[in-house]
Amino acid sequence: MSLVPPPSSTMKAPRAKIPLSIITTIICAIAFIALLYTERLNFLYSNSILKVKSCSRRDVFKKSSDRAEDFDDSRVDDRFDFDPEECNVANGKWVFNSSLEPLYTDTSCPYLDRQVSCVKNGRPDSDYRHWEWQPEDCTLPRFSPELALKKIRGKRLLFVGDSLQRGQWQSFICLVESIIPEDQKSMRRGRSHSVFKAKEYNATIEFYWAPFLVESNSDLHIIADPKKRILKVDSVAKHAENWMEVDILVFNTYV
Repeated sequence: MSLVPPPSSTMKAPRAKIPLSIITTIICAIAFIALLYTERLNFLYSNSILKVKSCSRRDVFKKSSDRAEDFDDSRVDDRFDFDPEECNVANGKWVFNSSLEPLYTDTSCPYLDRQVSCVKNGRPDSDYRHWEWQPEDCTLPRFSPELALKKIRGKRLLFVGDSLQRGQWQSFICLVESIIPEDQKSMRRGRSHSVFKAKEYNATIEFYWAPFLVESNSDLHIIADPKKRILKVDSVAKHAENWMEVDILVFNTYV
């Protein structure tokens, strides 16, 4: 008599089949996840998170420190020639340029007050003379004293304001006076009104002291305590009498 082992010990149990509904559900879930992932990538790309942007030559050569390396025009070729109608000169930065020669110094110009003369006040370095303004979009031309004088020929140019404006007035005179012969220029300083004459050009470069532009009790005798200053904010006529016939006005006040 032969012994036959039980079927469970020699034969494998048949595999259970996964219902079609479960397989369909899994495939749909995978497809849905893939769709979400694709849409996420498209969203990131459209919002420039993954998008690679081309850089202008100005960005490529942007210096880690403006002071460490001089500005070189030859490395920036995407700025257009200066056009006052197109170029926003207020949009830019100061750049150090060691090759820049200042048009004047506080020792070469005789019209600077002691209070704005760095050398006379003991400043030992001269690096501050080599900073130039670089607009972002265009190339600012070098200041031309001759061109500036031609533009104000036969005109009155008046700077009105406080001590900051007086410094600007003196600086402008220093920019142009070097090309004017000694016998063709003169300076008359007054308590409130000072006049530089460029006789050859029949032009004047003037300054009128009005620290608040409007009338105040601190116009000539400066009152240190701001609480004691009185400003007539609706009264400009007293000062305006001094600029009624002026061709070009430049206003400034620190207030």
